[in-house]
Amino acid sequence: MVRARRYIQPSEPTTHTSVRPAPSTTSAHGPVATAPPASVQAPHPPPAYRAVRSEPWLSAYPHSLVTPLNLHFLHELTERLGRLGIEGDLVECGVYRGGSAAVLGWSMMQLDGSRRKLRLFDSFAGMPPASDRDGEFSRTLEGEYQGSEDDTRKLLRRVGVPRDRYEIVRGLFAETFPSVETPSTALLHVDCDFYEPVRLSLEKFFPKLSAGGFVVLNDYGIYKGARAATDEFLAALGLDV
Repeated sequence: MVRARRYIQPSEPTTHTSVRPAPSTTSAHGPVATAPPASVQAPHPPPAYRAVRSEPWLSAYPHSLVTPLNLHFLHELTERLGRLGIEGDLVECGVYRGGSAAVLGWSMMQLDGSRRKLRLFDSFAGMPPASDRDGEFSRTLEGEYQGSEDDTRKLLRRVGVPRDRYEIVRGLFAETFPSVETPSTALLHVDCDFYEPVRLSLEKFFPKLSAGGFVVLNDYGIYKGARAATDEFLAALGLDV
């Protein structure tokens, strides 16, 4: 499901920066970058990702639709939070069976400093009905990619993430987000494919993104709805990078 990703990095607490599909650039708001599709990414990933024989990759990869190289991308961004001293929690919207959550959680546990939390949101009931803003193909996916909260908890335990360092909120975003307090967010991983959940995720967590933090848009280059929701959200903020 994941073949391209896009991330947003703001440089000021009240300034948000977006990415267009380009290798690397700089805007008036700060540094901007994007990971290219897997087919054109660097041909020699780090040794650990070639073999996928060490943790957290050994446990995470079978439970993820994300390539090993893109899992490494999430790990690298989490490491940067520590190196750059960026405070805030890690949030994932769209968990599936917990593979990328395990990478985020394991990477988070390697960081010194504040006791961040990993906050995970998913219905675990498969893909929701597509809206009119999604493409025809998206309408064929209702109920597909059904996740597992139980698998996710087992996986987090296996890679060493204590129960008090993560939170799982189960349900449709439209039903759960209104009652959830929005944390200060250092990294937001949006992996929910369709227009409405992507829009809701950005509206909920983007305003609390820490200065220098990251937003990874997992499906921007694949799903029409994810792309439309992102572009409209950024346009409403007056961002054109």
